[in-house]
Amino acid sequence: MSNYRFLYAYWLIPAYLLFLVFQQGMVYKGSMDTYEHGESYLAEITDFEIKQIAAQSNGYVDIRFEVDGEVIERKLSLSVQMAQELMESSSVPIRYQKGAFQEIVLFPTYEIQKSTSLFNMSVAGLGLIVTIIAGFMLNRFVKRRSADAHADEFEIERVD
Repeated sequence: MSNYRFLYAYWLIPAYLLFLVFQQGMVYKGSMDTYEHGESYLAEITDFEIKQIAAQSNGYVDIRFEVDGEVIERKLSLSVQMAQELMESSSVPIRYQKGAFQEIVLFPTYEIQKSTSLFNMSVAGLGLIVTIIAGFMLNRFVKRRSADAHADEFEIERVD
């Protein structure tokens, strides 16, 4: 058996990218569904933090709101663009749909969330196409090398 057969594990990369395309599609669809069919509430912002680490910046917001006598508290991760929309607020209007893929949608950041998930989905989709093309080329390489497996083997003879 040729050592080149281990290169078939390369197909894990396109499988992961396919998962990302599907997951971002579900985020997009879930946020639209919650926005259209969820109930409106006014959530109190209990904590707000922006972290800047080298070239990556993101924020976190803790919100609390009441649904039918039950207090719901969530910590949401936000991009910097989303966090800027909420910086000066002590409360934020939201849409909530229990059990949905995206249970909470913040009104001020809805358009940014939609466009970000579409962008992420398109980048992962483009990466998927490129890695699938490269995967077929890799398969051809592995098949050629596996057919020439005897060329990779060598025999050592002792000459006295």
